[in-house]
Amino acid sequence: MQAHHFAALVFALMALPAFVAARWLRAGRIPVAGGAQGMTEGRRRALDDRLARLMRMVGLAMLAMAGGMALWGDEQGRVLALTLVMVVVVNGLAIAMLLSVLRARRHPGTGTGP
Repeated sequence: MQAHHFAALVFALMALPAFVAARWLRAGRIPVAGGAQGMTEGRRRALDDRLARLMRMVGLAMLAMAGGMALWGDEQGRVLALTLVMVVVVNGLAIAMLLSVLRARRHPGTGTGP
């Protein structure tokens, strides 16, 4: 097994916790919105669903990185470009998650905000 195939396997394995967290969020096992005063059950459920969807997208981005690493592992320029894209995408999704939680906590009864 070449080094870039091992790195691709590591990235694929690192995506698994994102999928597990998404499943737990969807099932309501992670109480993200538990501290929001006045948030209805429907609003909490909507927030959990949105966060679960974003976590699945993080997992897919990591799987895409693993696939790209396996295919282009010998070409450093492509791997660097793929890494930069993955960093931007995953950080953007993390910011989207944070904003979703903050917006839901700021406006618990009215939806996603003004």
